[in-house]
Amino acid sequence: MHIHQGILSDLLPQVQIVVMIGSRASDHLRELARIAEFKGRAAYRIETAAELQPRWFSGIEEVGIVVGATDLEPVVRAVRDRLDQFSAAQDKGMLEGLAQ
Repeated sequence: MHIHQGILSDLLPQVQIVVMIGSRASDHLRELARIAEFKGRAAYRIETAAELQPRWFSGIEEVGIVVGATDLEPVVRAVRDRLDQFSAAQDKGMLEGLAQ
């Protein structure tokens, strides 16, 4: 599955940062990250949910997720679960205390 630049451009005004799930070797995700950063959004490329860092999400309300391949649904679910944990911790003022 390839995310087109137009779709990314539609997503960026709605989010503060973008998490891109897929291979670090992906030129396509690298280019999308470059576009997001050029448009003023932090973009983090990850392969697993464990790579998400709580500090990335401090004060962040809206996160966009871009998936670089169709076979990553288990990783997407794990990323969403971890982001939900971060959100709940942030609501309680405890995000900074989460283990890295």
